[in-house]
Amino acid sequence: MVRALPIGVQDFKEVRDSDYLYVDKSDMISQILSEGAKVYLYTRPRRFGKSLNLSMLDAFFNIKYPKDNRWFDGLKVSECNECQEHKNAYPVIYFDFKELGVANIDTFNSDLVDGMSDLYRTHKYLLDSDSIDEVDRSYFMDVISRRMNPIKLRKSISTLSRMLYEHHGKKVIVLFDECDNPLLNAYSKEFHKDIIQFMRDIMTSVFKGNESLMFGIITGVTQIAKESIFSGINNLKVNNIFSSKFDEMFGFTNDEVKSICEEYGRPDKYEEAKEWYDGYRFGDTEVYNPWSVLNYVDEGFRPQAYWAGTSGNSIIDTLLDYSDEKVFEELLKLSQGETIEKTVDPTITCEDINGNPNNVYSIMVMSGYLNAVPIGRRHHISLPNGEMYQVFGDLLAKYVSRRYGDNDTISKVRRFSDAIVDNDPEELEKALYDLFASTLSTKILDHEHAYQSAMAMLLMNLHGKYRVRLEFENGKGFMDIIMEPKVPLLPNIVIELKRLKSEESVDRLIPEAKIALEQIHDRDYIFGMKGRIFLYGIAFKGMEAKVLSETLSR
Repeated sequence: MVRALPIGVQDFKEVRDSDYLYVDKSDMISQILSEGAKVYLYTRPRRFGKSLNLSMLDAFFNIKYPKDNRWFDGLKVSECNECQEHKNAYPVIYFDFKELGVANIDTFNSDLVDGMSDLYRTHKYLLDSDSIDEVDRSYFMDVISRRMNPIKLRKSISTLSRMLYEHHGKKVIVLFDECDNPLLNAYSKEFHKDIIQFMRDIMTSVFKGNESLMFGIITGVTQIAKESIFSGINNLKVNNIFSSKFDEMFGFTNDEVKSICEEYGRPDKYEEAKEWYDGYRFGDTEVYNPWSVLNYVDEGFRPQAYWAGTSGNSIIDTLLDYSDEKVFEELLKLSQGETIEKTVDPTITCEDINGNPNNVYSIMVMSGYLNAVPIGRRHHISLPNGEMYQVFGDLLAKYVSRRYGDNDTISKVRRFSDAIVDNDPEELEKALYDLFASTLSTKILDHEHAYQSAMAMLLMNLHGKYRVRLEFENGKGFMDIIMEPKVPLLPNIVIELKRLKSEESVDRLIPEAKIALEQIHDRDYIFGMKGRIFLYGIAFKGMEAKVLSETLSR
């Protein structure tokens, strides 16, 4: 009987107690102890195991759990003799910043008051401690009773660490999860600076000159606002997606995914999992998205975009809205599977973001939308896998809908892709006109390759069914677009495009579409293909398109 999959379970103790599948990342504990840093900042995309790792650290270090617990039996850390003296030896403060809403400043303040009350309640035994005086006891009760205003709460965690130190006689470990979440989600809102100020105050009070602190672990998606909220913390050790240390501690490796496929009876699905969910690189390690792999297995090894919708991207939406036409053209290149060269800066501050439209790439890389491989001082940026082709396609569709004022772009994209697969030329003409007229500038559609790129972007949501290639060599030349089916019974699709010059009459659309179809035959683009084949000759003039098609069976 195979182990249950921990879909959405981020409590390490529950995972181990219930015998869920657990991919062993406990070596992170020995690495942290050997590093000996005072404060660590780990930045990785969402759903790559940060919260589960923090829960693991809590289970290992927290003094409130029995020292003879069995949660780490058989895991790598159990082989570390030096680690055992630290097991369940320290008081731990664990706070999750993603629970703080930022719809408005009142929501943030209310959630903050509730969150600190809940945090103090987990240490309510301090009220009976002889080491706590009446002043601290009164403060403690004010926090629990939600009588403390947000301004006074800025030092509530450092105050709690002092109380814990005085009670236990042991220095405190502080675990902060998703510390940048309020900052990213409040980006561009008028109260954003107020949240930066609060985060700066709380981080400084906890991690600068705190004699009660053993060490602190902070996680987030980005290093954004490093200079703002971590100013003055000189002992901060940053570990990001380019760091070689801890590179296997977040996400799944090749060997781990192979083992999962084997345990659940489908070793033959490893290559498919690799195509869909691999492609990230953290430090020196090739990494898979763990959330997506687990859902892929749970859904009977059915490939689709499981990561979509699990990650807030309001800051990316805002950055794309302020991007120029060059950025859009580069995004189109990425949608075709091309690589672009950029500089990724993981340390940009909120104040820096609007200064350079290229900063959108840094945020997208750190957030998991794109992969970046260092090449000297620059980076080769690309889409990592099949899942992100679909996610990226929807992201671009939303972008052009906001940019050009059309709220129905995604449904139009689906209408377009359905018409292609259903071999419906009339519907395809209407869908192309609706999309181009409502979303794309004539400045972008200034040459045939621009139409080719735009269509490739629109076809991204078919990635699970088709492999879309541009300028693919076959027969006696290079076809504009070929769609190779990944699913049995779907047709091969070959598309040849023509673009009329501005001085040419729209009457030339049909003759040019015919020429495009004839070119497919004359150059034998369909050489070697079998089964059903749809051929499309499409001619464009501005936003207008004429579509002619043929169906073959070979």
